[in-house]
Order: sequence, then structure tokens, then C-alpha cells
Amino acid sequence: IISFILLKVMKSIVIFGGSGFVGKHLIRRLAKNGYKIIVPYQKSIQEAKIRLLGVTGQIIPFRYSSLEDKRLKSVLSNSQIIINLKTTYDQKKGTFNETIFGFNKQLLKILKSSNELKQFIFFSGLGVDIDKSSSRSMAIYKTEKEALKVINNCTIVRPGIIIGGGDLFLKKLLQIFKISFFVPLFGDGSTKFQPIFIDDVSLAVETIINDNLKGKNIFELAGPRIISYKDFYNYISKCLNKTRVLVPVPISLMKPIINIAEKTPFSPLTSEQLLLFEKDNTLQNIDKSLENLNINPQDTLQITKNIIEN
Repeated sequence: IISFILLKVMKSIVIFGGSGFVGKHLIRRLAKNGYKIIVPYQKSIQEAKIRLLGVTGQIIPFRYSSLEDKRLKSVLSNSQIIINLKTTYDQKKGTFNETIFGFNKQLLKILKSSNELKQFIFFSGLGVDIDKSSSRSMAIYKTEKEALKVINNCTIVRPGIIIGGGDLFLKKLLQIFKISFFVPLFGDGSTKFQPIFIDDVSLAVETIINDNLKGKNIFELAGPRIISYKDFYNYISKCLNKTRVLVPVPISLMKPIINIAEKTPFSPLTSEQLLLFEKDNTLQNIDKSLENLNINPQDTLQITKNIIEN
């Protein structure tokens, strides 16, 4: 109770999805700036580990039932900055349009009436505006447009594939490379992507907040390297000092297999993740980038090498 009373007098940030990979890095960095950080959640999380990302009493995780939760509404109405990292939802609870756009539309309606809100930051992804084949991307893009329409000081953050110690992308890849001589390569491997280091992402958000950025902005965040999946896989083999045979697997063949596998706890990826291999995931130069924040992105190939060697 004391913690929630303090929220009303201290500068606070609410982070939806704060228990995930990106969220933990953001909390760790923003906590050093002295913010009180509230992490609402619905599914069980490791509260003790989240609290340890800041000093005693600085990080406050709490469970809420829905956006109509009175305690949550009180927190939202007294917070200056709201960050929403929550772009993955349980499809068993509805379509992406219902779980992503529906949730955010309701959240934005609540935030619109807040006099305390100074900034709303929504995490999206590179190319969501042009990815018409993905229902998840379309729901996220609808959320972007709604946020830019409803909130005066609104920043959309569109990162590329994020890598760093503990990220799921590299973690799953390295598991395959370490145990299998044959490594599946979805498509022909020519699709390109532009990964970004997690520290550059968290630094970008910190800068946006500390600069008290006004207006409506879209930031595309990507690293300095554009590389094909085939070249990236070969680079991993080289870093591991292991010979690996890349086996091209037609995406059309994988779709029905993944559709079945993703209904089990053992699926290596989802149908939506498989779509990433169909088209390039690189900067579209829509609005702003790391350059506008005076951030020089770190070399993601060197970061990958460091992760593998450590």
C-alpha cells in the first residue's frame, strides 16, 4: 500500500510486457535514472527477479485482472510515461485483432483521459506497415495508427530483430547449431535482415524519455549490418568453428508443419515467426532512426561472436 501511495508523488514509468527480454533490459537501464517502475502483468512472472533489477522498492510488479482493474487505472492516471512492449498474445484468447488491437484501443482510451501522461511509447517492428500477409503485423499497425491519432506525445519504436545475451532468436539458433550437423534454412536463405543489439534499443528508449520527446514520432531501430540469413548462419558456423550443412527448406512446405507444431509446447517457432523469412526485414526510412538520437549502433556480427565465445 505504501508503494502505491508513493507512486502519486514520484516520477513513474509503467511498462507493459516488462518481464520479457526487452523489458528487463529497459528496466535495468531506466532504474539507474531514478524512476519508479511499475510492471503490470496477467500471466505469472518471477516477481523477485524483476524487483532485483532496481533498488529496494523501486520496481513494482503487480497482477491485474483486466484494464478495468481500479488499481491499474489509478496507476495509469498517475504515471507520466507508459511503455507498451506487449505485442505477443495468447491466440487461444482470441484473434490478434482482438488481443492486440482490442487491448491497445482500450488502453489508449484510458490514457487519453489522463492529465499526467507525458509520453506514450509503443513497441512495434520493422515493416509492420507493409506486411499484409501477417495478421499479427496488421493488428500492430492498426494499433500504431490508433496511438498516433489518440495520444499527443506518442512515439512508435520499430526495432529489427533484437539480439543480445539471452534473446530467443540467437538462443534457439545456437541450440540447433551445437547439436545438429544439418541446419534447416527456411527458403533459399537470400532474405536479408538488419539485427540490432539490445543495448542500443534500451539506450534509444532512455534517450527518448530523457529528452522528453514531443509530438508524434516513428523510430526505426536497426544495426549497421544488412545480412542474408544464409550468410549469418555461415558466420555462426565459423564462430563456433564447426562444419555445418545448411539445408534449404521451402517455406510452403514448413507452413502446414508449423501450423500443427505451434499447438504444442515443443514448436521451434510460430507461423508468424516463419513469415519473417519470406521478406527482407530492414530499415524502410519511414521517419526517424538511431541517427536522430545521436546513437551509433554497435556491430551486431561482433556482438554475435562475443555471445558465442562467452
